Amino acid sequence: MQKTVLATLLLAAGIMGFVSVPAYAQISTGEPSSKVIRTGNRAEAGDFGLYLGLTSTMVGDWINGETRLEALPLINFKYMMTDHAEWRLGLELYKTSSRSVGELNEVIENTSYLLPSTSNSSTSNAMLYPGFAWHFSSKNILDVYVGAEMPLGWDSSTEYFESGVLEPHENAGGVEQPGLMKIISSEKITKRSFVIGIGAFIGLQAYIADLPLALGVELGVSSRFDTGLKYKHTTTQTGSDTQTWYTSALNAEDLQQYKNLNARTGEITGQARLTLTYYFK
Repeated sequence: MQKTVLATLLLAAGIMGFVSVPAYAQISTGEPSSKVIRTGNRAEAGDFGLYLGLTSTMVGDWINGETRLEALPLINFKYMMTDHAEWRLGLELYKTSSRSVGELNEVIENTSYLLPSTSNSSTSNAMLYPGFAWHFSSKNILDVYVGAEMPLGWDSSTEYFESGVLEPHENAGGVEQPGLMKIISSEKITKRSFVIGIGAFIGLQAYIADLPLALGVELGVSSRFDTGLKYKHTTTQTGSDTQTWYTSALNAEDLQQYKNLNARTGEITGQARLTLTYYFK
């Protein structure tokens, strides 16, 4: 009886060995191999990443019936310090400027005159976005993580306007007429402020096929504080003293003018981000 049972077990084992297919364990290296499953290779300690994406600012704008879409900074960098700890850094730099030269149409005693004018404007921004994220799972199918970031930098703008004014004079007959003498008047508006914020997020990303790419989504809350929300107005006109005052916005016509002003602003918003990351060593 024992010989019969032993013979049956040996026969079954032989059949299973004949039809079985060797199984290989999943690996998470970036080396090309037929053993890597089609869900992709997970980023590991020592890997670098470049990522880009689109941000939707939600909570504050939903109240007004609007949703604002913003691109992430162009330069975004990641580094996997360990299999779970990730450092990230974003850099945002931009500057815009414009210039116009023309002649203003002004009416003096029902007569039109063309007055020369020049205007310049520029806006610049420099921001850093340092951050940290912690990845929970070591699997390469779905990668869940939480993190925080602290945007900080400078924001500045300059508006400058200059025009020529015709000064009237009396002719030989004692009749006042527009003269040719120019009185130069100018106005300069500047804003210089330090910007700082803090944000927290939770993310989920999936690695695509055998490529070193990851498609992800992040949900979080972000704050931003502008510590120098004041515009300095300086006006100069030939024959008079230079005047300086401050406003809390660029358009001074509809605002209170201050001799001294300390102003700041802050906002807290919810955000959703869609990201695409390329990893490399």
